[in-house]
Amino acid sequence: MEPSRGDGGSDRDLMARLAAGDREALAPLMERHYQRVYRIALSYLRHPDDALDAVQETFVKAFQKADKWDGSTGAGPWLSRVAVNQSIDRWRRNRRRQATFTPLVDGDHDESLADASPDPARRVHGREIRDRLARVLDRLPEKQRAVVVLRHYHEMSLEEIADTLDMRLGTVKSSLHRALGRMRAGLEGELSP
Repeated sequence: MEPSRGDGGSDRDLMARLAAGDREALAPLMERHYQRVYRIALSYLRHPDDALDAVQETFVKAFQKADKWDGSTGAGPWLSRVAVNQSIDRWRRNRRRQATFTPLVDGDHDESLADASPDPARRVHGREIRDRLARVLDRLPEKQRAVVVLRHYHEMSLEEIADTLDMRLGTVKSSLHRALGRMRAGLEGELSP
C-alpha cells in the first residue's frame, strides 16, 4: 500500500482526484514526478526545449487520461510511460520537420553536454563520440530506443522498463539485445572510412 503524504495525499489519492476532474491534484503530482519525467524526456529528445514541451504534454495527458489509469502500477511508472510516448511523438514530429526543413548549423550550443576538461582535443573527441552515439541512437526503432534510453541513461532495471513501457520482460530483454547489436554495428559503420 502506498504511504500517504502530507503534501496532497498519496499518488493513488491524487490520481483518483484527477480522474474525478480535480485540477488541484495535478500540482502535487507534478512536484513529485516532474524531475523524473523531465530526465526521461531530455535523455530521449536531447534538447531542453523539446523536453520541456514533452513534460508539459505528459502532465496534460495525465490530467486528461487519469480515469484510464487502472492502479495496477504506481503513478510514477504510468507517468514515465506517458512521458516516453510523448517523447516518441515529439521526436517523430521533429524528424518529419527536419526532413522538410534543414536549419543552418552554427555549432554545438548545448553547454550541459560539454566536457569540463581544459583540453580542447579531448572536448572535440568527446563531442564526436556523443554525436556518433546520437546518430546511431536516432536510427533505432522507437521501442528499442526507449529501452536503451531507460536502461543506460536512467539506469532502470529491466523489470522497471517492462513496467514503464507495458512490455513483457522477455520482450524488453530481446529489444535491448537487438538495440545494442544495432548500435554496435552502427558505430562500426560510423568509424569506418
